[in-house]
Amino acid sequence: MSQKRGSKRKATKPTPAAATNGDTGHTSKQTVPDRATWPGWVEMESEPAFFNVMLTEMGVQGVKVQEVYDMDEAFLLTLPQPIHALIFLFRYRETDGPQKAPDSCPKEVWFANQTPDFACATFALLNIVNNIPGLNLGPEPKKFRDFTQDMDPLSRGDAVDSFDFVKRIHNSFARDNDLLQADMHMKGKAGKFRKRQAIAKAKATKAAKKFEELAAPKTPPKEKSPNATQPTRSSARAKRPTPRKSLKESIPDDDPDDEDKAPSKIPAKATPEKLEQSNGLRRSKRDPKPRKPDIVSAAQHDPDDEEGFHFVAYMPIKGNVWRLDGLDRFPQVVGPFSEETGGWIQIARPHLVGRMEQYAASEIQFNLMAIVHDPFISERAALVENVRTLRAFGRKLDAMSDDWGEIDGAETKKDVILTESAEFGVTAKDLEALETTADKVWKTEEENDLLKLIQLRKEGVIQQAGLRAAVRDSLQATKDDEEKARHRRHGYGTFVRSWLGALAEQGVLSPLIED
Repeated sequence: MSQKRGSKRKATKPTPAAATNGDTGHTSKQTVPDRATWPGWVEMESEPAFFNVMLTEMGVQGVKVQEVYDMDEAFLLTLPQPIHALIFLFRYRETDGPQKAPDSCPKEVWFANQTPDFACATFALLNIVNNIPGLNLGPEPKKFRDFTQDMDPLSRGDAVDSFDFVKRIHNSFARDNDLLQADMHMKGKAGKFRKRQAIAKAKATKAAKKFEELAAPKTPPKEKSPNATQPTRSSARAKRPTPRKSLKESIPDDDPDDEDKAPSKIPAKATPEKLEQSNGLRRSKRDPKPRKPDIVSAAQHDPDDEEGFHFVAYMPIKGNVWRLDGLDRFPQVVGPFSEETGGWIQIARPHLVGRMEQYAASEIQFNLMAIVHDPFISERAALVENVRTLRAFGRKLDAMSDDWGEIDGAETKKDVILTESAEFGVTAKDLEALETTADKVWKTEEENDLLKLIQLRKEGVIQQAGLRAAVRDSLQATKDDEEKARHRRHGYGTFVRSWLGALAEQGVLSPLIED
């Protein structure tokens, strides 16, 4: 199904590069934080090229990220196999929380809670690569996984937040404005937190004071002395006579033994409200005012946070498909799987397709990426083996005949690789002696059959053409990813501001704006 491309968090008002002070002509520039030492995180765009560069710079080898345009089985088969995990990006809502939260994290699952804001991309990657068996993580990620292996998810999240090696790579994709906006977001969030604390403290103080007033013993009224005299008060108004009530009306008969008598009558004017007042209770006849929402609880759900994009990983671990969401306390099991029933994708597909259809109906942006086996690893290994095999055939044929190259089918084209090649990443160390395919062939074929060896070599030359094309495509894809990352990391904002400033100094900027 078609998908909407995930974009960045809704942009706030741009931060001005300079703020005018009270004195005319004096400005103070807002300093952009240093990415190498900045303690925060910035939100990552869901671009597979950026994820691939991040993995490469972390030192992770053997996997790459590709965008998924359709969950149909035919499309998934076109991706490099195996598919290790899926990353689902969507606009997070409060209702997207777990329906039934698990109460623990199994030891076989490496999972970290996302404790800092805007770090969900890195947390999704780490939650995936640390659960792929046999993956070459690289020195730094491997030491980090060993260090955090026995930690709980929350402690791992704090450890990731302090992992400067990964944080620097993550924040290297941030523009200057991204850093400033992230600082503004954290400043506003801290202000809201302090406000919630002040409100909660005020409410607690008020409740404690009220409790003390209710708990304090009431002072009984002082008894009047019988000899005390009161001054006589006179009024010009005539005192209204109080209507006398009959004894029968004022004193109801509540004898429970007399069953034949009618129940006692409450005086007509003695309404329930007045009876409550006589007991010390007062109740207004007006409709109660609607209660204001709890400011503390309402402030805990920041609408800006709810509209942020979020990454969630799905992957197979030890016979189960797991949903790894850093905002959940623990990982969640989607369901068990087996290769006989179609693999783990068959379990994850209904869950993902259902959510994608739901978000598409609500016009919520989302996209899907896959962590797949990097074909360059196997393609390069196959090319190296092919070169070593052709070299072994050449040595054997040289020993059999000096002019074997003149025989039909033994010609060698210029583009055939027989030595190390920087273009294809084949080094001299790769070609060092180990048993090759040619050595295995000689054990089963006749060693002295010259034409047979020439035919086997010809097949190897033809095979190498396809291997070179595959390796070349993989290397070009890597270069394209690096080029996208370079453009993303380049500070075009500084150039644009300088260019606009130069136009303004020449007096040509205003006419351009008016036109």
